[in-house]
Amino acid sequence: MRDVPTRKVVLIGVSKYNLQWSRTKLKGKSGLRTEKRQWSWSDTIAMAAISATAGVIRGIHLSRPEFIYSDELFYAREGCIYVYNSQLTCGIPLDAVSPHPPLGKWLISLGIRVFGWEPLGWRVAGLVAGTVTVALLYLLARRLLGSTWGATFTAGLLAIDFLHFVQSRIAMLDVYVTLFSVASFLFVVIDRDRLTDRGPEVRGRGFGALWRPWLLAAGLATGAAIATKWVGLGGLLGVAALSSVWALARPSAGRFYTKFQRALKREWPAMVLAFVVAPSLVYIVSYAPRIEGSAFALPWSHGSWIRNFASVQREMLNFHRHSKEILYVGKTNAYVSPAWSWPLIKRPMVYYSNEPAGDGHERITAMGSPLVWWTSLTALAYLGLQVVRRRRNDAAVVVLTGFAALYVPSLLMSSVRPATFVYYMLPSVPFMCLALATVAVGWIHSFPRWIVVGFLVVAVVLFAFFYPVLAGVPLSHEAVQARQWFHDCRPATGIAAPAGWCWQ
Repeated sequence: MRDVPTRKVVLIGVSKYNLQWSRTKLKGKSGLRTEKRQWSWSDTIAMAAISATAGVIRGIHLSRPEFIYSDELFYAREGCIYVYNSQLTCGIPLDAVSPHPPLGKWLISLGIRVFGWEPLGWRVAGLVAGTVTVALLYLLARRLLGSTWGATFTAGLLAIDFLHFVQSRIAMLDVYVTLFSVASFLFVVIDRDRLTDRGPEVRGRGFGALWRPWLLAAGLATGAAIATKWVGLGGLLGVAALSSVWALARPSAGRFYTKFQRALKREWPAMVLAFVVAPSLVYIVSYAPRIEGSAFALPWSHGSWIRNFASVQREMLNFHRHSKEILYVGKTNAYVSPAWSWPLIKRPMVYYSNEPAGDGHERITAMGSPLVWWTSLTALAYLGLQVVRRRRNDAAVVVLTGFAALYVPSLLMSSVRPATFVYYMLPSVPFMCLALATVAVGWIHSFPRWIVVGFLVVAVVLFAFFYPVLAGVPLSHEAVQARQWFHDCRPATGIAAPAGWCWQ
């Protein structure tokens, strides 16, 4: 009789769909061992410490340079228009609009409203978004890996990631897409876990969308990402795909087609509400104050808000489809790089450079951490092999889905758009960090823990070494050159990007 409860505990622990945070050690078919335990004070302290550290290092000299630089030329000024509605103050016409939805620019405007039309004002929202993203990634890693040190490792890598650091300190849009994308994946995982915990008697309520608030939150988050940049559509497809696969995978009698019918009948109301209605509402509402017109007029009539809204969407689509003809005829940009080369850090982008005759060279470079980005490719390949071999690893599925959903659209865009840049990679970076942590947690019992600690130490040292060219700290010419590891900057025929590896 004593064996009965023991077997029950094991069944609960290794259930394919259960992610309860028990203190049970798991060993799957892959031989990977993890320990899942309840949230503790150590988690609270670790998350707070890492998030605070991320915020502090991003906030040091946030106002330097003390003027608009790089793409702040567009987004900071639009944020200014949202606050002051003055061409004289903001330096652009009142009807000037960049080819992206308005939510990210609304967020930039909040900082300007609080701190005024100055560098701190137009950059502080990015600082907050970057810091919150680190905290959310900790929560996502903690829930997937069930490990305090694994979550610490994941969030710590993002806190010192070169590209995420730089993008958190500039008034551009990509850091907000990253924030909302990480939030959406966290929320959809919480929704899956809540369904598992509450049991089959709750799952049958097909129209009970109110009892799935986290699924709705995931939809709202993806809507916010899309309302910042259209690349957020990839995140929407990713979380919708995960939720659909998990719905089909829940225990149910019958063949696959029968299970599919039951899952569709059970899940479609909540899915439609979360992944169609909610994102659409967020997207439309983000435009409400920026488009004039009557909401009650017939959609096809002149002066109709809906007609004007559709016209704006059409103009944005035409811009992205025909950007070569619109912007790049007869022009070059030495920092263009194809999407396939971003994880390799083949061509970083210099946002700001001030090189006087003497010492004191200042530079701000958008690039990835060589150690983290290059090794993460191996980690992603390893996790992909696990999934292909059908070895159970819930974290691997989420990591691969998140990375692919946020990177593949850029790959496709890069094939048709002439100007793409390494900072487009930013939304995928948290999943690269999570991939490394997933592998590390899986193999921690097979290799000495000091290897993982050493990896993190080297990552910190590299960040400290490159910090001056990420934050615009004055350096000598020789010191700048020491941080430019590759110098093959020969221009290629017919494209703007250099043919070789160029960090200059």
